[in-house]
Amino acid sequence: MDLSLELALSRAESARREAMRAMHQALVEAETTRRTREEFLARMSHELRTPLNAVIGFSRVLENNKAGNQRPEDIKLLERVRAGGEQLLRMVEDVLEQSRIERGQLELALQETDVGEIVRRVVKEYRSMAAIKGLQLQLELPTELPPVQLDARRFEQVVQHLVDNAIKFTSDGMVKVTLASDAATHRPMRLIVKDTGIGIPPDQLEEVFEPFAQGETGHDRSYDGAGLGLPLARRLCEAMGCRLKVESQVRVGSRFVIHFPR
Repeated sequence: MDLSLELALSRAESARREAMRAMHQALVEAETTRRTREEFLARMSHELRTPLNAVIGFSRVLENNKAGNQRPEDIKLLERVRAGGEQLLRMVEDVLEQSRIERGQLELALQETDVGEIVRRVVKEYRSMAAIKGLQLQLELPTELPPVQLDARRFEQVVQHLVDNAIKFTSDGMVKVTLASDAATHRPMRLIVKDTGIGIPPDQLEEVFEPFAQGETGHDRSYDGAGLGLPLARRLCEAMGCRLKVESQVRVGSRFVIHFPR
């Protein structure tokens, strides 16, 4: 064999082995990083859930005012404390849910679900948050709604994210939640969450469904949040066979629509 060819083959083999070693090392480091992240998320979940549940629980006890010694303004402050605690708890759950989705470990419990009852419950939950901002929170439900095959807990998460997002990005006007059904069968067809908020620029309509992104960016951003609500809502909808779409106009408002599976 020609010496130069033999040298070239030797160098190629050495390069191949070095590339294999580098790939193996990268895989080991990636696995270590994954385990470290999962351990951190599990620990963070426990460390945050415990005090947050305590804050929420004690706030509810004080809100009940069984001793009758709380003033109306005290009750309103307690409602805000509880709402803040619940929001933080949902953010923790969002991070964990996003991690499950990334690992392909999202498990659904599909069952016949009363979507009307869930929507009614979520709207009731957010009435105080809307009232604090001086917003109207409207609800429109048909009188008759057959159940839909969904994961009830995940569907409630989705509705919470959409209503929370609408209130967060609306400074005046209203947020309206509507369940539209088929005129003949009464079967739920769409859930619509419409607001009169800041709206979303056309080039950001899909970006808002990317994890950790928000329609408003930069150092002067005035809206809180981790940017996980809408991405999670869409991923959960897709997992349940639903479709989540958005229509929006800047300074006019947004309209998020869940299309239920047929």
